[in-house]
Amino acid sequence: MNIDNINKVFEDYVSLYDKNDPDIKLKYSHTYRVCEQSKNICNNLNLNEEQSFVAYLIAILHDIGRFYQNKEYNTFEDKFSLDHGDYATKILFEDGLIRKFIESNKYDNLIKIGVKNHNKIKIEDGLNEEENLQCKIIRDADKLDIFYLIANLDELDRYGTNEEVSLLVKESFMNHILVDNKYKNNENDSIICMIAFVFDLYLDYSFKYLKENDLINKYYNRLNNKEIFKPYVDEVNKYIEMRCNDVR
Repeated sequence: MNIDNINKVFEDYVSLYDKNDPDIKLKYSHTYRVCEQSKNICNNLNLNEEQSFVAYLIAILHDIGRFYQNKEYNTFEDKFSLDHGDYATKILFEDGLIRKFIESNKYDNLIKIGVKNHNKIKIEDGLNEEENLQCKIIRDADKLDIFYLIANLDELDRYGTNEEVSLLVKESFMNHILVDNKYKNNENDSIICMIAFVFDLYLDYSFKYLKENDLINKYYNRLNNKEIFKPYVDEVNKYIEMRCNDVR
């Protein structure tokens, strides 16, 4: 369970790309923050060393398909390029990249399921308890860092326009459903889609983290045309408060 070696292999892989490119730099730093969130979640859940190790592997590999995606298509939008979760599983398990990260194939199935499911509209059906748990960890860790980014950094420069939120985006949001990217038609739709990530969080730690760091309101304070977004922000804050109260 050599984390140092795993990090070194990741560094070697990313060195194939231009880390001075802001998009590559963004995904590089995002990956390590997701790894930290994954460790925090595992500690909060009191998981054993083996489970935590698998979760770290999934975290460092979850966006490995993003680097090729950006270089080849100049976008992080899957609908305009490729599904980056599926592409990651291809290069890891069909092309054999996984063996550079870990010699044993003991955890291959868990890693593959976690990486493949991290960006889907929902976790696939038919998984066992451990598979479901690893999917929940990576999905939550990934989304928590997205909330950190939009609240604190300028890399995700979506600040809102005066456009109407699309009907299907609005309906999904108000039904507390993760919004399918295919429903997005404008910048405001993209903002609502990101805020709706809250409805796809699973773990108590995640809701406490959002509340304690006030990330939703920090993002809201950066937005233009606040009157458009206020109902959505209010709804998400109520949902976060409800979930935090449920675990007291």
